Amino acid sequence: MKTTLPIFHETLIMPSPSEQSTPIRTLFSEKTLLVTVLVSAGVVFGLLIAGDVSVAKAQLPATPLQPAPVPPVPFGQPGQVPPGPFSQGAVAPPLNGATNAVDVRVQAVTGQPYGVAVIEMPLRNPVVGPAPGPLTIDGEPAPATTKIFYPVSNDIRVTVGRPPSEQPVPQIGRGRLLNRVGNLIRELTSSDDATEQTVGRRVMFLFTGDQPFSVPVRDHLGTLTMVDVRPVADPGLARTMQTAWWDETTAAAKRQIDATDTPPWVPTYLIAMLSGRLNLPLPPWFGRGDETETEDPLLHTLEWIGGAAGVANEVFAVAAAGGPLQQTLNDPTPTQVAALPLPAAPVWQPPVSTAPVEPPAMEVLAEHVPPECFYLRYGSFENYLWFRDLTLEYGGDISRMITLRGISNESAERLERQLGVQTNAMSRLLGPSVIEDQALIGRDMYLDDGASIGVLFHAKNVFLLRSSLNSDRTKLADSDDSVTLKNVDLQHGSATLLRSSDNRVRSFLVEAGPCILVTNSETIADRFLEVAKTGESLAATADFQLARSYMPLERNDTIFAYFSAEMLQGLLEPSYLIELRRRMQAEADIALVRLARMAAQSNTAPGEPAIQEIDGLINAGFLPENFGDRADGTGVVSFANHLVDTRRGARGTFLPIADNPVETVTASESRWYGQIAAAYSDQFSSLDPIVIGVQREEFPIDPTGPTAGERRERLTIHAEIAPWQPENYGSWAKQLGPPTQVAMKFAPDDVVALQAHVASETLGPPTHLFAAIKDSFPPEPESIDGLISKYRALKTLPGYLGAWPQPGALDRLPLGLGRGQPVGPGMNRLIGGLYRYTGGGFSVLSFQPDVLNASLQHLSANEVDDHAQVRGRIDNLKGTKLEGWVNQQLYERAATASLAGAEFLNSLVAQLGVPVEQAIDEAELVLGGRPQCPLGGDYQFDPARRRFVSTAWPSDRFGPSPYVPAEYQTPLLGWFRGAEARLTQYPNRLIADATIEIARAQ
Repeated sequence: MKTTLPIFHETLIMPSPSEQSTPIRTLFSEKTLLVTVLVSAGVVFGLLIAGDVSVAKAQLPATPLQPAPVPPVPFGQPGQVPPGPFSQGAVAPPLNGATNAVDVRVQAVTGQPYGVAVIEMPLRNPVVGPAPGPLTIDGEPAPATTKIFYPVSNDIRVTVGRPPSEQPVPQIGRGRLLNRVGNLIRELTSSDDATEQTVGRRVMFLFTGDQPFSVPVRDHLGTLTMVDVRPVADPGLARTMQTAWWDETTAAAKRQIDATDTPPWVPTYLIAMLSGRLNLPLPPWFGRGDETETEDPLLHTLEWIGGAAGVANEVFAVAAAGGPLQQTLNDPTPTQVAALPLPAAPVWQPPVSTAPVEPPAMEVLAEHVPPECFYLRYGSFENYLWFRDLTLEYGGDISRMITLRGISNESAERLERQLGVQTNAMSRLLGPSVIEDQALIGRDMYLDDGASIGVLFHAKNVFLLRSSLNSDRTKLADSDDSVTLKNVDLQHGSATLLRSSDNRVRSFLVEAGPCILVTNSETIADRFLEVAKTGESLAATADFQLARSYMPLERNDTIFAYFSAEMLQGLLEPSYLIELRRRMQAEADIALVRLARMAAQSNTAPGEPAIQEIDGLINAGFLPENFGDRADGTGVVSFANHLVDTRRGARGTFLPIADNPVETVTASESRWYGQIAAAYSDQFSSLDPIVIGVQREEFPIDPTGPTAGERRERLTIHAEIAPWQPENYGSWAKQLGPPTQVAMKFAPDDVVALQAHVASETLGPPTHLFAAIKDSFPPEPESIDGLISKYRALKTLPGYLGAWPQPGALDRLPLGLGRGQPVGPGMNRLIGGLYRYTGGGFSVLSFQPDVLNASLQHLSANEVDDHAQVRGRIDNLKGTKLEGWVNQQLYERAATASLAGAEFLNSLVAQLGVPVEQAIDEAELVLGGRPQCPLGGDYQFDPARRRFVSTAWPSDRFGPSPYVPAEYQTPLLGWFRGAEARLTQYPNRLIADATIEIARAQ
């Protein structure tokens, strides 16, 4: 079956530009949509009814604070130097033609434990647009007995002029009202922001002592001036200035938290600590996360399981502020005793699958895997090496194939060290001769914190493999006094345990038949031995047998992954989720102690020892009063510079959750989990197994053409959810029509193409919807906010949207809006400049008639061999305009994260007084991973700018370039060479197939 479009071979006759200039088209092109006009008219009449509206003149955002009884002296008009005796500092010298400060104003009042000071620099020439850069306190004040703390800088900005909506309503007559209406319409439809100008700069800070001191003030161009500060004693003014400083500090913290991709723990800690020490109110936003976050218990649980950043940041904020914050949130009783039994788990429905009549062939490994474990099989040692090498090409983190993260956790290497199974040249050489098959199994994949996981081997020669593993374990124990190796008895057999007290090394080795398991979990090791005795393995379950019948061994998958319903349900068990919540608290506590030590060190007087012990940090106010009051009785202990949780060990290698069962809970934990269990019981009462198979094919290197010398591989991915229960997934699972063998043929120059067979009451009978985009540079995502902006973006995008068979929904619109005005054979022009072609059962829309002319002759609906409801493809982007757009988007994301990483390091230095040479190491201790620049550069401290910068940034900037550098290529584009995919939904199965071509390192 092939259905084609009845297109004339000659070019369609399109209207001339003058013929296209209808009133409707003009209305759209001038941004004056009918809806906008109506809204604008409503605004005008509302103003007329209200009468005169007096709008206050724009005021400067702040007025310098004055010691009583000298009255405050405001800034003068832009460009004027305000008079008065307020100035105490020197005039800043000219700096290479930059906008210069014409005066320095200083105000300082003493206080306990800190005084407050403000330094303001009006600008001789106001700056319109980007500000000249923040002021900073550069270096130590003089004398050294004075110390500076917690500076915060902001620009003093004013709005230039007032938009029409902020001006008084004009009197009727002489067209003034009509002009006002026009101005309002232009204001409503304009995307331009109000023009602002910077008229001054300000830095506020705390200080110790009551003696005069001098402090150097600088910006990104260098030191501006030395400012003399003469504190005065005025309790009333001190309270006023402290409030102003606190408002600026909390606002700056909120901006930093909203803008950063790095965990915002420094500003969060500072706000919580200073609030407690100075008895200042926490801001309303503190600890409440993103207002857009979902409150759906199902989705919120997925955020917990997936380790969403918002969840971790909320836990950290509560820990940093302690009891006072908890009392303002959902839990009025911050400290509780875990005395209640575990709440009930969700009421899971029994499985609906049945094993196939003829049991499929099974691999030996699957017969030794506990059913509650995930199963990631490589099939051979060679396949394992292929995947490991692919991962190592991206620094040991497979996610770096898309984009670099701001923190390098090295989780894969850390797991290898913990298990003592590191791969070296000798193991690469001998591995294929002693290992028949290999897999990863486990209860979870929390690699960043400490997963419950193990490596399972099917040995060709058990004696040789056992001897090799034991030799490596003995060498490690002999080379490290903190590591022990001993025999241990488990409930169902014996094991050897290689372990350090902080769980940095934790490795159980157990053996059953031809299989050897090395795991960090005692629970998994014992279950492995139990399954060998009972035979109740993963291979014996009906679901796995069904999966193996769909994806038999004969496929020879490079990677075969199976996530059982039991494993997925285990993540939602009460003991698992509640312990996950508790270990997040433990991580937050360890990071808090690190930050508190830094804050205490910066507050320590010269010659005095800094506070290190946790009790001392609590007494001094650097940790909240109830710090360490945990329901399970655990806490943080210190060994020199090492911090460990008393139950879970060192951060990054926490005790596996499977080995840390929760037996009793608090009332708040019980309520929290009860809501989750009820939601799953009511809305998602069963979980479906997931199976994935990956096959690889290597192409010979092409010696010619644009990809000459490039090593290529094709990955074929087949994924299934089987058995599949559509009712669990809500209304979206009902939007697809039945599987079909119809595949759309698109134009050869379409770079991205997608089709879907949908069932919709609006469209009528099941219909194939399709869309395609030609090579182009699409609009920026931020430029399509709002109705008119979306319309403009669509008009510039060279693509089309179509349906087959013709749904007729457009034809049913009132007033004939869906038919429009005929402009050629089968071609109509609709409202807003949209063109529609109908013919041969097709209905195709585009804003660009040339795109329709070039594409229609290629479009057809063809019958193919496979069934699917959704099909899509993305061509090789190498050398296309779309490649540049994708590169730009991913660069901007990486640039934002790069700047955030540098700002994190700068905040450690500026706010917590960390020595520059120690900042990166201290950041690693706080974050649990080493900061890395997502642009591929290295963070270095620039002595001239007194800031951390990245080597990936331009040398003449103090941040990444807003435009992608010519030499930059995002990791995705380095390997992606095209992909095709299709999705098929059956009554009891959901299948996804994809083919991806990748370029490999030579």
